[in-house]
Amino acid sequence: MNWTDQSASGVPKYALQNKMTDEEVSEAAQNLKVLALIKSANNYNRYCQAQKTREANEKLEAFLDPNNSDIISAGKWLLNALSKEGLARREALLEKDLVHKEDHNATTSGLRDTISTMENSARESTQQSGETIRSLETRIDTLQQQLSSIEKYIRNNYGVRVWKDIKNKFISKAN
Repeated sequence: MNWTDQSASGVPKYALQNKMTDEEVSEAAQNLKVLALIKSANNYNRYCQAQKTREANEKLEAFLDPNNSDIISAGKWLLNALSKEGLARREALLEKDLVHKEDHNATTSGLRDTISTMENSARESTQQSGETIRSLETRIDTLQQQLSSIEKYIRNNYGVRVWKDIKNKFISKAN
């Protein structure tokens, strides 16, 4: 693999041209404990973020699952009851304390209510998805701010070369 090819490695050419010297590699090797601490903290942050994302996705999937919807179940029951004829229809509707006045009006009304309910459910799902996305965007922003703070700390306390080494070894590979 050609390491100067940006598309192959994901590392910009300017970064490869400014790669670490042997002295810088030696200096970075002396600070491996710091790098190990940063790596474990970063791994833990990623693990926690993955857990929260997984939980949010599971909740969203359960919410969006049509098998869990009382509204859809009621709509299916109503369509089944209205597909019957005569006395069977009346008995099915009376089981749920529904009054049968006229077949056409009941069918039309039931379908309109079901459609309206499904539209409301879709709107609520969209809102909840938007909130989840905003929450994840906020979390990403927070993690980016933390990374920026870590970068400033390392640059100020260990030098730019150490930061470049960390960035080349860990951050570029994560992308």
